[in-house]
Amino acid sequence: MPNEESDTLFARTTVTQNEKAYCALEELIVIGGLPPGSQWSEIALAETIGLGRTPTREALQKLAYQGLVRIAPRQGVFISDVDYQGQLKVIQARREIERLIVAQAAQWANAKELASLQQIARELENLKKSKDMRMYMRLHFALTRVLGEASRNSYAAEFYSKLQTLARRFLYFHPTRHNVEQICDLHIRQVEAVIARDIKGAVDTAVARNDYAETFARDILMEMIATSAVTIRLADT
Repeated sequence: MPNEESDTLFARTTVTQNEKAYCALEELIVIGGLPPGSQWSEIALAETIGLGRTPTREALQKLAYQGLVRIAPRQGVFISDVDYQGQLKVIQARREIERLIVAQAAQWANAKELASLQQIARELENLKKSKDMRMYMRLHFALTRVLGEASRNSYAAEFYSKLQTLARRFLYFHPTRHNVEQICDLHIRQVEAVIARDIKGAVDTAVARNDYAETFARDILMEMIATSAVTIRLADT
């Protein structure tokens, strides 16, 4: 499991206690601070993130809806296992929603958003040399947020954000398998297309990026099936 650091991985602005609780718990689940399959009480989780039980309870309801936790009456909260087979379905859904997101971002991004995208592209270029996985996760989060806002479609952006959270969690447990230089190049091409208002180019790079992600996920799934680490659920095939 990746080493944990005390700093917040995903930079975001929160206002309410409920939002703070959700952001704190989501990040801990994504990076394994709350290990897959582990069992927690609501009180223990509230103490872990340093917030009250009410915002913690509200956050857990949202996380349960997203499939990141399971709440069992009188038993507690169970952190969901990483769904290896389900990851292919995540990518399948993301393929379609990302086309919409980047196409509309290429149309509607304002000057501030374009500047943010340019900065992200510069940092991705630097990342090709450092190959710092934590920095990649930060940039992946930031890029998701900026593209979602630039799309001017809050419904699509919310769904896109959920899919990206699941994708980040899957990736975080296999950091050494990730070709950082290749995926940075794909992100940079996508950002450059959005900045250039090139809708077709942005969509084409979205397709290429999800092709990479599907191959990445499928290879890991096949290896885990071969070693009996996971088994195929026939209802999902």
